[in-house]
Amino acid sequence: MASASDAPLGRPTVYADAYDAALLHAVPRARGRSVWVPEGAELPFFGEDVWHCYELSWLGQQGLPRIALARLRVPCDSPAIVESKSLKLYLNSFAQERAEEDAVAALLARDIGKVVGCEVAVELLDARVPTATCVSAGECLDGLTPTVSEYRCDPALLRTATERGRDCVHTNLFRSICPITGQPDWGTITVSYAGRRLGREDLLAYLVSYRLSPGFHEDAVERIFVDVRKATEATELSVHGRFLRRGGIDINPFRSMEAMSAPLERVPRQ
Repeated sequence: MASASDAPLGRPTVYADAYDAALLHAVPRARGRSVWVPEGAELPFFGEDVWHCYELSWLGQQGLPRIALARLRVPCDSPAIVESKSLKLYLNSFAQERAEEDAVAALLARDIGKVVGCEVAVELLDARVPTATCVSAGECLDGLTPTVSEYRCDPALLRTATERGRDCVHTNLFRSICPITGQPDWGTITVSYAGRRLGREDLLAYLVSYRLSPGFHEDAVERIFVDVRKATEATELSVHGRFLRRGGIDINPFRSMEAMSAPLERVPRQ
């Protein structure tokens, strides 16, 4: 499998004018997980990544362009993810192809599934109809005022009390850095858990500490999950990242101790 450094992200590219599945580039999940999930170990979570792709267009049989919003659902136990710019280039390669909508969806599922190494669910949504939005679950942490001086991921900030309880909170202040281009990735993170109680200001300071930390969206959410689970000795835990659109794609990783589907609603910022 090719390395992330071979991906088109961060490089000048030419947009293809003919369908080309070879444009898709895989990034092994094991590379990002190697720090907190030993090779061969069972994953400590269930979940999936929900991708919304806004730059999809092809030609109908009469030559008139068609558009759709593609929703992709990739299980978190897939061997790889698809590199986002390669997906953008692949989707744009449909621009001059004549096809029926069902055939486009079937090609997406086949091609992307082959790259990530598992079955991928694909829906083509009517781009004229707004997708459902929601306010993030739980209480917002953004009004708190912790003293913050650490901007590289620091799990030591997760200080817990002896008593146990449950909490559900979110922040819109999350920022991390793309490990390839150095561009910022902005998102809303929701954490719901039952376990040893975390101080909310400490949790916010921890989430803010990702501000200069490099990592793909999926890596950030999984590290948050692992760190919070360890600190709280959680019996229930889910972490949901809803990242803002970049390159015509928004990515929404969801990880949980319980086998369940990711919420599909988007936040207003998206």
